[in-house]
Amino acid sequence: MDQEVEVPSYFVCPISMQIMRDPVTVCTGVTYERESIEKWIYKLRKNTCPATMQVLHNRQLTPNHTLRRLIQQWCIANSSMGVPRIATPDSPVDADQLNELLRDIEVSPEPPFRLNALKKLRSLADKSETNKRFIASSKAPAALISVIENQSTEADETGCFYDVAVACVEALRILHSLHLSDEVVETLVSTRCLASLGSILKRGTSKARFHAAVLLQKASMKSVQQIVMNSNDDLIEGLLEMVTEEVCHKATVAALQVLTTMSINSRRSRMKTIEVGAVSILIESLPEQTSERKSTCEWMLCLLDVLCRCAEGRVAIVGHAMGIPAICKKIFRVSQSATEKAVRILWSLCRFCPSERILREMLHVGAVTKLCMVLQADCTPKTKCKAKEMLNLHGNCWRSSSCVPSRMYPSK
Repeated sequence: MDQEVEVPSYFVCPISMQIMRDPVTVCTGVTYERESIEKWIYKLRKNTCPATMQVLHNRQLTPNHTLRRLIQQWCIANSSMGVPRIATPDSPVDADQLNELLRDIEVSPEPPFRLNALKKLRSLADKSETNKRFIASSKAPAALISVIENQSTEADETGCFYDVAVACVEALRILHSLHLSDEVVETLVSTRCLASLGSILKRGTSKARFHAAVLLQKASMKSVQQIVMNSNDDLIEGLLEMVTEEVCHKATVAALQVLTTMSINSRRSRMKTIEVGAVSILIESLPEQTSERKSTCEWMLCLLDVLCRCAEGRVAIVGHAMGIPAICKKIFRVSQSATEKAVRILWSLCRFCPSERILREMLHVGAVTKLCMVLQADCTPKTKCKAKEMLNLHGNCWRSSSCVPSRMYPSK
């Protein structure tokens, strides 16, 4: 606004404190901006009215057309004062409009027509939380999953590789944005769909791979056992490629989280992750992780810690020239969580494969000195206990070394 204009208080949303463009009224009688109250109810998962703190017995949002017209008229009357005009908001998506788009998605023989329908569906989903919930409760998720499952076959049959690939990206993006029901997640983690997702993770475009990884992250929170049961080699290898290529920070964290969850819940997944070279990939990626990207580093160390639960994982770590130095370097360098995970990995090595070479290497790279420092630092009791156990177990090997000050070494 060019000049100071006094805005009527009832034109202002109690949450955003901005003039309302699409006012809606909740069951308590208070009016809010649609976007603000939808975020409060659906994203923040609140069940109370923000202004009165009364419990919302239902989540129905009733458009306040009278107030919207008053706001629009007031904006027009004060446009000379620099007040921008407010356009009439689009109506929420209805069943007929959605069914027409789904028909084009499900039965259209030409990829370009399907792509246009998917883009229109994404546009509708992006407009409001109400649209997203309506789309999620319809047959749309099943149609979108079908697009993902059939993408390779359709590309071979039609030769329209670009259109089919972009259609797959659109389907993944829409699914990623929706609140998926348990039934939809069960379909998403079926053998056929996971095979397609694995193929996308290995050979898809950057956008497709990003949305596939984040979608799997969401699914793993609800149905990890099904993912483990129906997973394939492409899926695990594709997730690891997401870590090495670093499409983006969010995708890397998503891939690491899915791999960690799968490895925790299944020895078969853990062994397969080790077989495809996960340990080397993680160790070689660790030095690049700094405190600015601490969540990536924490998840890498977490996955290494899980892989250390079997002998093959421990052998892979100690067999890598950078294994112990890379892990040791992260102690006190990234975060307390990273320090604790690094100590747990060293504890696994010292406890289950304490060869003379490993113990001497830990001494040489400063790991023993850092373990002494852990005892004095603000770490959890479990971490301190593991550090003390290592120092006591191998005291005969480390005590006489000049690298470890006698005053820092715990007495017997």
